[in-house]
Amino acid sequence: MVLSDAEKLKRYVLLKRMIPKIVRRTIDKKEIIQGERSLEAQLPDRFKRETVDYDIYSSNPEQSARETERELDWEFGGDYFRVAPSKHKGTYKVVANVDGESYADYTKPNERTPNIQMGDTRYTTLRFELEKAIRTLRQKKYAYRHQKEMNKIKRITAAMKSQIRNPKNLKGIRMRWL
Repeated sequence: MVLSDAEKLKRYVLLKRMIPKIVRRTIDKKEIIQGERSLEAQLPDRFKRETVDYDIYSSNPEQSARETERELDWEFGGDYFRVAPSKHKGTYKVVANVDGESYADYTKPNERTPNIQMGDTRYTTLRFELEKAIRTLRQKKYAYRHQKEMNKIKRITAAMKSQIRNPKNLKGIRMRWL
């Protein structure tokens, strides 16, 4: 059965909300989620920012992106997605053919990546995300990202301060009262 463009678009719009769940299902135990999705998992709700895509560190990014693309195409029942190389070398994106929106970026890490495990998933640490944002701010070639990175730094530091101020968050730490 061949779908017309209108039917394909209708199917895509109906199933679009399922994309994050499908992408999440394809992430291996060895892969590390980084960026906004990592912050989303670790920060309280008031410090989160809405995001569409997953940024994932993988030892074989092209293969991981192809697996995700195949899984999404299978779930949607057709050729709805493609893998495209990003403008950054070694990064591959899973992009929707219908609207061109990117839903997953797979990158091979070029540095040691400290991570924490929450359930079956590994996330980069908040300290690593903070240091990466500060590094990006220092580089003039990433001027287009500076506003986002400053926002990220403010949210992470505010979350860390509020965690320290709230004694309920300091479980297991002995407090010395004067």
